[in-house]
Amino acid sequence: AEDDAVSRFMTVKALEQLGYTCTATSDGLEAWERFGREGFDVVISDWMMPRVDGIELCRRIRASEHRRYTYFVILTALAEREFRLTGMRAGADDYLAKPLDREELMLRLVAAERVTRLHRKLEDQTLELERLNREFFESGRKDPLTGIANRRRMQEDISAFEVLVQRDPQCLSVALFD
Repeated sequence: AEDDAVSRFMTVKALEQLGYTCTATSDGLEAWERFGREGFDVVISDWMMPRVDGIELCRRIRASEHRRYTYFVILTALAEREFRLTGMRAGADDYLAKPLDREELMLRLVAAERVTRLHRKLEDQTLELERLNREFFESGRKDPLTGIANRRRMQEDISAFEVLVQRDPQCLSVALFD
């Protein structure tokens, strides 16, 4: 995301020469809209842009419901420490000063690949853990031999039925067979 056409062109060319596919936008709002539709592994954003600046774009991405982690790099001429700290507090992962140095960009992208790979692995493990927890939860409520709901499940069901009975005492009959 870069509002200056020359800087945007130079950044896109540098990324393409490094072998990356790049989607360029001319401001933060356009970048935010594209992010919402497509999602990206890495966002490189200028700080000062019309409509939505880079800091606000970063905050929106960090607050979004996207499950995948996006590595965010602020690219700006604002080189003082206080600006870098503001960017990092907004959720940026890294910072690049203008004019763009290709080797510095390459270093940031190596770090981005590592971080996003680790986040993907963590996400995959989290999904697997959630699946196993659901499976464990369900298996703890069934008899392993018959597959029929066990005493624990019966107690949960009775608790749920109590709410129905409080509304309409004649809506429920219970029979228990051993």
